[in-house]
Amino acid sequence: MEMELKTVEENQVASISHIGPVEDMGEIIGELAGWIMQRGLQITQPPFVVYYTSPLDVPPQKMEYEVGIAFEGDANEDERVKIKIMPKHKVLFTLHKGSYAEIGPIYAEMMQQIMAGKYEMIGAPREAYLNNPGEVPENELLTEVIFPVMDLKDCGNPENATITENPEESQEGSYYKISPIGYVKRNDMGTYLEINDKYIPGLKELNNFSHVMVFWWADKIENTEYQNMLQTYPPYSLDRQTGVFATRAEYRPNPISVTTCKIKDIDAKTGVINVMGMDAFDGTPIIDLKPYIPSFDRVKEPKLPKWLSFLWPEWMHEQ
Repeated sequence: MEMELKTVEENQVASISHIGPVEDMGEIIGELAGWIMQRGLQITQPPFVVYYTSPLDVPPQKMEYEVGIAFEGDANEDERVKIKIMPKHKVLFTLHKGSYAEIGPIYAEMMQQIMAGKYEMIGAPREAYLNNPGEVPENELLTEVIFPVMDLKDCGNPENATITENPEESQEGSYYKISPIGYVKRNDMGTYLEINDKYIPGLKELNNFSHVMVFWWADKIENTEYQNMLQTYPPYSLDRQTGVFATRAEYRPNPISVTTCKIKDIDAKTGVINVMGMDAFDGTPIIDLKPYIPSFDRVKEPKLPKWLSFLWPEWMHEQ
């Protein structure tokens, strides 16, 4: 299987969110295409589906996905159809020819490539359907399998950020010492947090929580140049300049990042916490852990800009 990296340009998209079997997808695509054409708008790209859940994790009736079709023209969204922006971003993709039922192994192979350390996912995977199953035989179906990613060779590249202000390198004020309590570790079996011996007693009762908020220090880009970057083009919207405080980028005045992870298990004797969803490099210093508590940490009705709504939906099913 041949995988390639490409840049997807920004597009205006009409979309319908759905919970139910993937077999409903064809009918929804037809409904969405009809909605666009009834308004005299021009469809510019093949339909696609963003998958927020996996058939390996949920039953068919609980599959969560969003059908989208890019178009040109002016239209107002309604209760059923939403108008969103697919931002400019990079994707790892491959072309599959054949039955939709044969696509599953492709996901596994692409995830293996990502886990190998060349790329980092920045959004939910999607499929673009380049022809119609009603017009070609099953073995002639063409499907593009797409993973939004950041190419890690670009991480910390000054060309991807803009220094709009350059404060004095030496500033008067207070300075604080931060000491790692442990490190992120990755291997073929997954990701875990290795807590230093002196801090292991602090893990008592953490095993009774389902999730932990991991605060980590982005040490690979810890330098004065990156700490002075106040505006950047984030990897999930490459043509949209934003302030660093409106991004999750690691380059910021203090390179502190936070990830909420599912706890798989904790070895209280060795200080090893097996987690899911950690997005830091192997060897990244951990500076703090806090239990995830819904009454404090969950927002009931969050709002996201339209250009983030496909890559970072308001709600994504847990891995």
